[in-house]
Amino acid sequence: MPPKLTRGNINGFFNDYAIFSFLSKNLSALKGEVLDIGCGNMRYKNLILSNSKVSKYIGLDLEPGKFGYNSKADVYWDGVTMPLTNNSIDSAILFEVLEHCENPNLVITEAFRVLKPGGRLLFSTPFLYQLHGTPHDYQRLSPFGLQSLFSKAGFSKISLEPSGSYDASLGQMMGIWIRYRPMPWLIRKILSILFVPVFKTLLYFDRTHTNTETAALGDNDIMPGILGIVEK
Repeated sequence: MPPKLTRGNINGFFNDYAIFSFLSKNLSALKGEVLDIGCGNMRYKNLILSNSKVSKYIGLDLEPGKFGYNSKADVYWDGVTMPLTNNSIDSAILFEVLEHCENPNLVITEAFRVLKPGGRLLFSTPFLYQLHGTPHDYQRLSPFGLQSLFSKAGFSKISLEPSGSYDASLGQMMGIWIRYRPMPWLIRKILSILFVPVFKTLLYFDRTHTNTETAALGDNDIMPGILGIVEK
C-alpha cells in the first residue's frame, strides 16, 4: 500500500511516496529474479512479487546490525563483492542506498557485473534531505553525477527524473523543520496538524509543474530526490 500523509510522517512522506509511485509505474520493467540491493526491511518485496513476470525476490544487505534493521536479508555481502556470479540476475532495485556508500561507483559496478545483459536496474537517491543513517551518510548526487557514474560502470539507456520540483522540495523541508527543530512538543504537534493540508496543497501544485526531462534541468532547479532506470 502507498504511504499516507499524516502529521507523524511529514518529514519523510514525500520521499517514500515518490519511490512507491515510481516502482508501481515501472513494475513491468522487472522480471525473473529481482535483486534488492540494500534491502533493509524489504518494504518493496510484496509489491515486486505482485508482478507475474517476477519469479523470485532476493534481498541483499550488509551484515546484520549494520543499520539496525530487524529483518534478515536473504543474502549478505561485505560491501565490496556481491556473492553472486556474473550475469546471474535478471533485474535489480537500488533504492536509497547510494548516499550511504563511501564508494558508490563500487556498488554500481557490482550491480552491473551480476546483472544479465539487457537487465534493468531501478534506483533512487535523495537530493534535498536531512542527514540520516549517520554516520553512514556520505553524499548527495546530482542527476549529472549519477549519469556519469552509471555510464562509466557500463550501463546504457540511462533514464533519470526528479521526484518532484520546487513545491515538493519546499514541503519536504518544512516537514523536516517541524519534525526536528528544537521546540516545545505542543507547538510541534500543532504545527504538524496545521501543516498536513498545506503539504497536500504544495504536492498538488508540484504535480502540475514537475519537469521530468532531466536534460532540461537548469542551474536553478531543485528536487527532493532522483529516480531512474538503467539497462545493462
